[in-house]
Order: sequence, then structure tokens, then C-alpha cells
Amino acid sequence: MDRASANHPDRALRILLLEDSALDAELVTEALLAADLRIALERVVSAEEFTDAIHGGHWDLILADYLLPAFNGLNALDIAREFASATPFVFVSGVLGEEVAVEALKRGATDYVLKDKLERLPPIVLRALAEARERDEKRRAQDALQKSLDERTALLHELDHRVKNNLQLLLSLIAIEARQAEEEQVRQVLGRLKERMQALAAAHRDLYDGKGAARFDVSRFTRGLCEELTASLRGVKIVPEFETDKVEVEAAKAAPMALLFNEIVVNALAQAYRERQGKLKLALRTRDGALLFQLSDDAFSVEEKQAARDGASGTILKALSRQLDADIDWPQDDPAILVRVVMPARDAG
Repeated sequence: MDRASANHPDRALRILLLEDSALDAELVTEALLAADLRIALERVVSAEEFTDAIHGGHWDLILADYLLPAFNGLNALDIAREFASATPFVFVSGVLGEEVAVEALKRGATDYVLKDKLERLPPIVLRALAEARERDEKRRAQDALQKSLDERTALLHELDHRVKNNLQLLLSLIAIEARQAEEEQVRQVLGRLKERMQALAAAHRDLYDGKGAARFDVSRFTRGLCEELTASLRGVKIVPEFETDKVEVEAAKAAPMALLFNEIVVNALAQAYRERQGKLKLALRTRDGALLFQLSDDAFSVEEKQAARDGASGTILKALSRQLDADIDWPQDDPAILVRVVMPARDAG
């Protein structure tokens, strides 16, 4: 199989030739045939014929003289770039100065050949066709990749929508059950379950914000969590203050981390801030390969610190800390610090 057949195995190359000289057209044709290229060449002379040909069919290659009566190759190049931008365009001219050649290449010409050196035409044609095929294959691959990405994005948005709806449905059902429960203990259990579901919903909202993020913004989540929980308190005024770095972790850690921090903050507000004013100072940092989450105030009483520690000793908190390889400390020697959580930050950034 010859090189032309390798590029177009099922047909001859369709070549549009803009040339006013019949003799020169014959010489171009002979130069291509002498190189064993299978061609189907159509010759046009005028601007009207060239434009009609461009609009009327698909061409593998355009060859054009530079100087023609009432028309020139640069005008033809502009037409080709507008309506057949993927088609290689090669000038074949008897007179083509260096400045004109440079301008032609800048405006999108593939190459040029002088008519007294037509032996150079076949290799230039083969190279132009190979480059065009490579561009076409790259474009097809990019189109396929974009199509796949669009499909995955649509699927992600649909999944996100369904998860949000399901979470909202569950929250509504829990609220109904809590209102209808006769026992206070049952209402409290359902209330805590609702808070945990709301933390998961918030993490999901932050993670799938329409972009399908692969990282979970811990800083934004914890700030939002503290602001929301302190604002919902009745009878006390707790002002949140933040000293947070920009901390992100892999998406797989979003749910357990959201639940862990929710458990700690809810417990702290319920046990250590009873009937008093104060500040909820949140620190979130990454240092020396570890992520630090810390709650503090100006000072806690011994009773407040003990109540918070005892209230946070539940099975759920222990399970979440094991899952995240987190150490939870309730320091007794520093009255300002209520709780400190340290966990590996290999995935944090």
C-alpha cells in the first residue's frame, strides 16, 4: 500500500486546484501522479468557482496559485480558512517572495511550493495530509473526552439532586416523628439524629456545589457549622470566632469528618455553655503533617470541662475518631481550651 492509500484507503484524494494556467495544472497533476498518489483533482479559475467549490464539497487538500486575474491566493486562503478551516492549503506559485510566503503562513497556509520545484510537491502534500489527519484524530479524541465528561457531569448532577431530595425527605420524616413523639427522651434522640443528618446534608452541599469537587473544604464547613449552631441557641449568646487556615481533604473523608466535628461542637454547646454568655473560638490548622481542630473560650470552669468530656464519650464519637485516626483530648491543665482534635493531614492541603 502506498503512502496516499495509508491516509485514505477507500478513495482517491479529493484535491481542489485554483490555477488559471491549464499547462501549470497539468504539470501539478503529473507531479502528484508521478509519486503514485491517487487523486481526483478539480480545477477552478475564478473567485466564484473557488467559493462554490468550497461550499459544494469536502476536500482533502487545496492547492492554489498566488497570482490570478482579478483574484489572488491570499483571498482564496481567507475563504478557505473561513469555510474549510481543517483542510490543508498549499500555495503552488511561480512567484512567491519571502515576505508574501511568511504572511501566507501566518494567515493559515500549510506550506508553499515554487512551480520550478514541483518535485517538492508530493512530500509536502503527504506531510500536510498527515498533519491534518493527526489534528482530526486529536479533535475526535477531545470531542469524545468532552462528551464523556459531559455525560459524567450530568450523571453527577442527577445523583446530587437525588441525594439532596432524599436527605430532605429523611429530615422531614424525622421532624414529623419528633413532633408526634410523646416521650421527651424520644424527641431528644430524634433531635440529635436530625442534627447529624443536617451535618451530612451540609457536607454534601459543600462538596457537590455544582462542580463535582474532589476535595472537601473543611474550613468552610466548620465555620458554617459553628455559625449555624450558635445562632440556633436560645437563652444564651455565644459569639463564634475563627482562626482557620485553608484546609481541604479528600472527598471520601467529608462525611465522617462532618459528623465528628458536628458531634464535638453540639456536645460543647450543650454541656459547656449552659446558661452563660461566651465565645466559641474555633482554631483549624495543619502543622507538621497533622490537622488540628480546637474549641476554646477565655476560660471554662472545671465543671463545664468535665460535663463536656463526659457528654462526648459516646460510641458514635469513638467510632468516628477511629475511622479518621483522630485523637480527641480534653486538656485539664488549660482552662481556655475545651477540646482539641488531632488527626493525620496527609490528604489535607
